[in-house]
Amino acid sequence: MIKLSTKKCTKCGKPSPVDAQFCGNCGASFTSTSNSEMIVVTTSTIPGYEITQALATVHGITVRTRGVGGKIMAGIEGVFGGEVTSYSSEAEKARKESMERLIENAKSIGANAVVRTDFETSDILNGTATIFSAYGTAVKITPLKK
Repeated sequence: MIKLSTKKCTKCGKPSPVDAQFCGNCGASFTSTSNSEMIVVTTSTIPGYEITQALATVHGITVRTRGVGGKIMAGIEGVFGGEVTSYSSEAEKARKESMERLIENAKSIGANAVVRTDFETSDILNGTATIFSAYGTAVKITPLKK
């Protein structure tokens, strides 16, 4: 049996998965960015919150390439099969960067949450560069009263 790691919500005390961004019970955020809270979800609703205003579609984009050393390492890893870790780590950096830019863009128009978030990738320049984008709908939310 696999035991999943959990963390306790400081607002309601209920457990949530360790990688959750917000409490599934009350909707309290587990993460905050700079001075204000920003909830980012892939769903169209946020448990414990009411969407009071939809502001605009927002995005965050970054373009990444692998240097010569990274391409050589990827080639060596490709010979033996399995995960190409040099590309995986670059993809993680790009995902994080595109998410940070999405949040910056949402904050710039007054949002405190982003719903229906999704990621997309595409190769350009004959496969030498990859575009990573995150996009979603910037909204204003308020906690539901119990």
